[in-house]
Amino acid sequence: MSRVRGIWRRLPKTGVRLFFDVKPVFIKAYGGRRWTSQAKLVLAKQQPTRGKFYLLLAYNVVTGHRHWAFMEGKATPFVCQFMRLMRRRYEGQAVWVGLDQDRAHPCISRETRRVMRQLKLRYVSLPKASPDDNPVETLFSDLQLMVLDNSNDLDAHTTKRRISRYLKAKNRCKDRWVKIPYLPNSKSN
Repeated sequence: MSRVRGIWRRLPKTGVRLFFDVKPVFIKAYGGRRWTSQAKLVLAKQQPTRGKFYLLLAYNVVTGHRHWAFMEGKATPFVCQFMRLMRRRYEGQAVWVGLDQDRAHPCISRETRRVMRQLKLRYVSLPKASPDDNPVETLFSDLQLMVLDNSNDLDAHTTKRRISRYLKAKNRCKDRWVKIPYLPNSKSN
């Protein structure tokens, strides 16, 4: 974590600090989590899914904005495609990306590492088995609670629209920042 704090302090004012992660989204009735006070479950525990996609999400620590894309997978090609989107969004700026140690991320995947070097994106890997260090996990929890657990969408397209609408609304909120305890001077909501 000292490396992350060091990058935070030394990055130029025009530099961008992003955190990134991927979440699989399964479309089920009420997110597969709706229960009742009755002894019998309203929904079966093993529900058939109505679709599946992956939400790739980046969080800008300075502005509090969320950037997202929906992809068919979370493998290296999809991560590289998302990183290209981030480079286009922050063209000409120094960009540091904090991410965990998934298989498709640059600490393990040579292809992702090569693409990030080519795009001039720098990365810092977060410690293993510490999901709470990535503020994107907080955003995923919030999204799960506020959107997915209360949905009964029939298809993936509808769920994607609802997620996009929610994230756009959060980008416009004044309290959009996620508190990151190990980074000094990070904004809090």
